[in-house]
Amino acid sequence: MFRPFQRTDGLYYVGLIFMVFPLAGTIWFGYPMWTLGPSICFMIAYILLIHIRNQYSKTIACLWFYMLAYIVSMCFLEGSMVWFFFFLSNLLVWRFGDDLWSYRMLSYMIGLLSVTFMGLLFADNLASRIMSILIPIFVVAMHYFQRQNYMEDKIQKEIYQKNKEINLLTAENERNRIGRDLHDTLGHTFAMMSLKTELALKQMKKGQYEAVQRQLEELNQISKDSMKEVRELINNLKFRTVTEELDNITDMFALSDIELTVDNQLELNALSPVIQSSLTMILQELTTNIVKHAQANHCQISLTHSEGLKVRVEDDGIGFAKLTGHELHSVRERLHLVKGEVVILSSQHPTVIEVTLEEGGKA
Repeated sequence: MFRPFQRTDGLYYVGLIFMVFPLAGTIWFGYPMWTLGPSICFMIAYILLIHIRNQYSKTIACLWFYMLAYIVSMCFLEGSMVWFFFFLSNLLVWRFGDDLWSYRMLSYMIGLLSVTFMGLLFADNLASRIMSILIPIFVVAMHYFQRQNYMEDKIQKEIYQKNKEINLLTAENERNRIGRDLHDTLGHTFAMMSLKTELALKQMKKGQYEAVQRQLEELNQISKDSMKEVRELINNLKFRTVTEELDNITDMFALSDIELTVDNQLELNALSPVIQSSLTMILQELTTNIVKHAQANHCQISLTHSEGLKVRVEDDGIGFAKLTGHELHSVRERLHLVKGEVVILSSQHPTVIEVTLEEGGKA
């Protein structure tokens, strides 16, 4: 019936310190003794609502309406009890995450309005009437800001989860690519070597030694060729061309529902391996930042040749809240092998980043 205790549950208990007012109020503030029982039941209902599982909806509803009825009724005795609506506000935002049209939220607003009208009706002076309005307004404002914080936390968690899924899919695609390359390269080689050795053994039994020699020579050549292919395969795993990286970025953006436009005016095959590697890593850093942090819908990548090789990346995401001079340090690190610079042309709406590499790396 009860869910396991969570690390954040302790924050709910902090508010219980305010129960000192209705509980000790029977001694110090002149509250009737009969309010002691309902106050203890209110505290128990609050604790139960923190830990009870959501599938017990009827029990949750009964506990909720008891807490609401307690606060409204206690406001007849002491108008300042309207502050106890913060107990309900905490549960609405952090425990249930209710929207405006849930029964808890609607009953919360109806209860708060009832207490407000009751305060205006029975207040015996102007100051009390003003407080009857200001306190509910403050309670609603507090609930609104808590709700905003909750939604921001929820969005951040969703972004984190989405980035995690994208990273897993990217790793899975890379693993499948490696598996296919190994299968295509080594599978065919080992099949040929098996056939050659079987044929050589049969020819040896028949005394066809010249034929056996030819098979062994062919085996030797196959072995050298396969070794070369394996080396190329390993090099390809370490080094990805700009064309391959653009294909990978296209797939990654498609998974992220980001519309991508690529304007490539460079002869990529004419670039040296050092420049290719630098461009690949720069593109990888910039586009990964967009997927993980920018919350963008559109992105445009331009590769041009003007006073050097230029990479321009533009997106319509949230951009940089404030420029400190330490942004894009990972991109600047990629420029250590080549001469170049990175400039943020626009920090927001849109975000535009331009990286320039000198032409010294051209083949």
